[in-house]
Parts: sequence; structure tokens; C-alpha cells
Amino acid sequence: MTLWEVPLLALVSELYQKTTGHVADLEYVKKVTAEKAKKLTEAGCVYSDFGTRRRFSKEVHDIVVKTLKENSGSNFSGTSNVYLAMKYKIKPIGTHPHEWMMFHASAFGYKGANKLALTKWRDLYRGYLCCALTDTFTTDVFFREFDRPLAMSYDGIRHDSESPFVFADKAINFYKKLNINPLYKNIVFSDSLTYTKAIELQNYCKGKINCSFGIGTHFTCDTGNDNKPLNIVMKLLKAKQYDEDEYVGCVKLSDAEGKHLGEERDIKLCKMDLGLD
Repeated sequence: MTLWEVPLLALVSELYQKTTGHVADLEYVKKVTAEKAKKLTEAGCVYSDFGTRRRFSKEVHDIVVKTLKENSGSNFSGTSNVYLAMKYKIKPIGTHPHEWMMFHASAFGYKGANKLALTKWRDLYRGYLCCALTDTFTTDVFFREFDRPLAMSYDGIRHDSESPFVFADKAINFYKKLNINPLYKNIVFSDSLTYTKAIELQNYCKGKINCSFGIGTHFTCDTGNDNKPLNIVMKLLKAKQYDEDEYVGCVKLSDAEGKHLGEERDIKLCKMDLGLD
């Protein structure tokens, strides 16, 4: 696992803002964050802060989390930043990363990698932290491997690419096919969310399936200036196969066109093994 992913990306993001001469308007940050929090709460949205990796700065992030807590009540469910969770006595919250699936695929093969990784995760955390990330090798492949025992044992699933409305329909139909009531499960939406998009999704899912929202850059890099957040990620490049000394390439097949990660030959092999060509 890339344990340095979050702090490294946060540092890169803040250094970029400093070297490009951007300055945050802290009063604007407080005002606009409070407005977003109140709108989300009024709409009944349950949401958390996922904004560490692309934040404007540590100072801005601190103000955002403090303001969200003060203006949302129980609708603000927590933050993925463990330090700020401790500081403001809120829940540290998040899901497992794409790298978990990517490693298992490289170590044990692409076929069944989702199922194997999810089973090991569930067993490791003994049923806690059970929100499944769906799009490491496309959502359609995920649903092929997310069988009824796994679907029953996981609280829900996380959306991170493609249309969130299409994804919601897929998830609802998937649970119904397994004779699982979607209203007992939850979708965590987390792909480039704004508060207005979250409210749209809340209304769309109402009465069909539970949902919550992991909102990141929209909170932590909205500073009242013309600065644009960096669109940066960090994924596994290579991993060792099980009981082998050689490293093999890692792959991520996003649902979003043009966002596949990995060497071209590894992407082709992954697609072939999963029947995606």
C-alpha cells in the first residue's frame, strides 16, 4: 500500500498554490463553507470531508472541517483526515483504496481480484469499514464478482467514476437481482462532487437506496480566488507476485474514458483476462 499517498499529495497541492502566488481569503472560506453545510443539511444529505489530497493548505482544511462541524449537526458524518478527526472529536471516515484491488490483481491474477481483495478486507476488519470501491477494473466487472455473501456483508459501495445517476440505477438493479432490499444498503458518492450535485443525487436516490457523500476539493480548495486545484492522484505502479521476486505492472481500468492507468501491455492483458476486449 502507498501509505505516503495522502501526505505527499497534500504537500504537492499546497506547494503548488504557494509557488503560483495564490492566497486564500479565509473569511470567504468560512462564509462559503457554512453556506454549503447549511444547504446540504437542509436537503438531508449525510456527507463527509474527503479533501486532504487536493487541499489549498492545512490552514484552509482546518477551517473547513471546523465550519462544517459547526453548521451541520449529525449530517456531517466525519473526515478522512485522522488528525482533524481527533482535533474536532469527529469520526475518521473513508473507504479502502484502488491500490488494494490493484495489488491483489498483480499478486494473484486479474480474474477474481475484486472478490479476493474484498474478502480479505472484510475478514481483516471483522465487518467494520465495509464499503466496497467498485471501479478498479470497471464497475461491470465488479458487479460480476460481488456475489451475494459479499453484498450482504458489506454496508454498501462507493462510486468514483462514470455517471453517478447511471451508477445508482446499476446498484439498485444489482441488489434487487440478489433479492437484497436496496434501502438496507448505501452508496457513497465521491467523484468530483459539489454541494449542488450531492443534493441532486440525494433527491434522485430518495426512496430507492440510501446514499451519502464524500466531498473533497469543492470544500478544501474553494478559497475565493481564481486558483484551480490540481487534479492529482497516486496509484501503484508495480507489485511483486505471490512468492515471486519479480515485479509486475499494476493496472486500473476506470469507468471514465481515457483514465486507465498502467503500461499499455498490462492494460491489454488485464482487458483480455477480464473479457473486456
